[in-house]
Amino acid sequence: MFRLIAAAAFAAVLMPLPSYAVDAEVLAFFAKDLRGASDSPLTGRYAGSVILARTEKAFDEIKLPSGPAEGASYSDAKKFSATITAQGKVTRSIYIAPQGRSSLEVTANFADALAAKGFEPVFRCSGDACGESFVTLKYRWDKPETKVIGNNYEQVRGLLVDAAFDQLVDVRYSLFKKTAAEGDTYVAVYAGVHRGGGFGDYSAALADRPGVLLEIVEPRAMEKRMAMVSAEEIGGDLAKQGKAIFYGIQFDFDKADIKPESENQLAEMAKFLKANGQLRAFIIGHTDNKGTGLQRVAVEPPCRCGGEGAGCALRHSGPTDDRAGPWAAVAGRHQPHRGRPGQEPPRRAGRAVDTSERRAG
Repeated sequence: MFRLIAAAAFAAVLMPLPSYAVDAEVLAFFAKDLRGASDSPLTGRYAGSVILARTEKAFDEIKLPSGPAEGASYSDAKKFSATITAQGKVTRSIYIAPQGRSSLEVTANFADALAAKGFEPVFRCSGDACGESFVTLKYRWDKPETKVIGNNYEQVRGLLVDAAFDQLVDVRYSLFKKTAAEGDTYVAVYAGVHRGGGFGDYSAALADRPGVLLEIVEPRAMEKRMAMVSAEEIGGDLAKQGKAIFYGIQFDFDKADIKPESENQLAEMAKFLKANGQLRAFIIGHTDNKGTGLQRVAVEPPCRCGGEGAGCALRHSGPTDDRAGPWAAVAGRHQPHRGRPGQEPPRRAGRAVDTSERRAG
């Protein structure tokens, strides 16, 4: 009797799942592009594809794989064997190609278009040659930093963005580069055919359709838009809300050294402290969400440990007493900056700094 039950259960596991029609509302997202999205003149698109998602940053930094992945997909030590860090105008797009096409055909069309514009391959891989963990590292629904997440996406579009690249066959990746007088331009093309996935209707809608993650970095200078808060404005902010917020204290990524262009803002902060001898300032730094949590906590060592944070710099340029400290290191993940609604501390321009009033006495 036990054997019969076990055999029946095993047969049930092997039976194919019943097929079902995908909701028409979901399929409608493959009929037209994301509103306002368009192709890059550098690449164009594969015929019949639609733009599912797209983001564009006037100036940002991105790491592009330039070698295969190392380590197992489940390993905490997995990584790309080589990457190129590029800065400039960053555009990331997800294209969904028609069913019945291979990722080889789709990526070859992109390669031809780029070659015609003078791009040369930096790195190419396909299948196992990309490394076991390449797919996990490159795009994952549970890793927001890898996803193409735009503003005000409809719920269905957001779920399709999650389902994209969840399970793939025929994985291919190519990185291209073009050098010109104004700088280097990079284009990365990551593609695979959707097969399976854990997102129900959304995975089913993507089935047998090639997905393409297109990442373009064009040389572009960063705009200098950091506003300086004057000594008078610092006093006004402290009187109104008990704190003043500064966006002009600039750092390089993963360093605590203040950049020279921060001197004007530091001078205004020191001027205010000199004019207000009764005040003791408590300085808090907020990181953006770039880097690991450990990096964000450790990047601002306390002044007493020899760090070069904002509190230390103020003591060097302003009051000679201890009124400019202590310097409190606060990671963006643990205490995100909320000085301006909906605004994250600017990247590449340092981290936001708060000065809170604490009266001496």
